[in-house]
Order: sequence, then C-alpha cells, then structure tokens
Amino acid sequence: MPQPPVIPVPPVLPDAPPARRACLFALAGRRFAVDVRSAREVVLFDEITAVPRAPRHVVGVANLRGTVMPIVDVRGLLGLPESRPGRSLRTLVVRAGAVQAAVVVDTVLGLEPFEDVLPTDSPTAAGVWGPRPLMAGWIQWAGQTLALLDVPKILAALATSTPAVAQEASA
Repeated sequence: MPQPPVIPVPPVLPDAPPARRACLFALAGRRFAVDVRSAREVVLFDEITAVPRAPRHVVGVANLRGTVMPIVDVRGLLGLPESRPGRSLRTLVVRAGAVQAAVVVDTVLGLEPFEDVLPTDSPTAAGVWGPRPLMAGWIQWAGQTLALLDVPKILAALATSTPAVAQEASA
C-alpha cells in the first residue's frame, strides 16, 4: 500500500513581530489614527441625552449596553473648527484604563497595519499639521502622514476640563 506523500511544513518564524494596527478616522476634513488597543468600537448613537451646563465639548450621554457613555466632540481640543453634531452621531469609543468616552467622528476609514511610529518632532513630518501635545507620533498610510493620537492624553485633557466626561466604566 502506497504511503501518502509527506508535505513539509514551513518553519514558524520566531520573534516575528505582528504588525501594529490603527483605527483611522476623519474629523473636520483631517485624517487621524488611534492605536487599536485604545479603540473599542464604532457606535452610531441616535438617542442622546443632553447634560445641562456641560462644557461645549460634551455633546451628551447615551446608554451603551447598560453603561452611561459620555459623548464628546474633540475638535476644539485638537485645534479644529467646532461644529455642533446632528441628531445621529457616529462615534469611536476609546478607552484608557477604566476611563472611556465616545468621540464624535465624521467617518471611520478602517483598520490599517502600520510598522513604525515617527516621533512628533520627526523631520519627516516637518510642516505637517497635527495636535502635537496630544499625539503619540506620526504614522504613514497610503502615502500620507497621519497624526497618531494619544488616547490617554486626550481623555486626561477632557477630564481636566470636566470630571463628568471621563467616567469610570462599569464592570
């Protein structure tokens, strides 16, 4: 009886680092990225509750599967022209530790791999606009240099301006 042919299995490459991925989105005509480790999900909110006397960047709150989710517009924080969002909001839920918020975005461009993060003062990005104090660095995508936002810094900046925005995530 003939033996089945032996098919060699290619060796597994040890220490091959997996490519990092970023969630890319557009806001006020600019493209940004956040590391997927800080991005939780994209949510479309139709029912939002206004928060009386809240700062301008707090759009309101909404129920996300039993968690009261603060919805924030970070345009002003990023140095972009402010715009009051409409009734239905597309958001990117971001998290740093136990603190989370739904950030209003115009559109989500997708998840993309990236290799290196260039420092904020990189000569490669000289002359490229970006909110440098709130960035982790720059990434290259489709021939463009995009600001990789530092989610913990952004959430901390929002918490400093209003404690109601950075709420503890319920378990």
